[in-house]
Amino acid sequence: MMQSAAVLPTESPVKSLPEILGVPLQQIPQCAGCSQHILDKFILKVLDRHWHSKCLKCADCQTPLADKCFSRAGSVYCKEDFFKSAVFTKQTFWDEKRRTLA
Repeated sequence: MMQSAAVLPTESPVKSLPEILGVPLQQIPQCAGCSQHILDKFILKVLDRHWHSKCLKCADCQTPLADKCFSRAGSVYCKEDFFKSAVFTKQTFWDEKRRTLA
């Protein structure tokens, strides 16, 4: 006849993230793109916000922005879309100005 043994709670071998890193969870930056904590080797900081390298993308075309990025009104763009929207904005401004004067 088999007897069952009581399982006693033991210390879990799996440690929590703050225990592993030795810092409180509140001090680990969160990504502005996905809202997850950034545990990568590199953290990008753009517009005073932290980003995973895979999450920093152009607001228009969604191209990953690894080397350079441009910003306007709190959004991040690749060079092409930044200047494309700048030309559009300038043209829209002058069109509106002409309508107002007419």
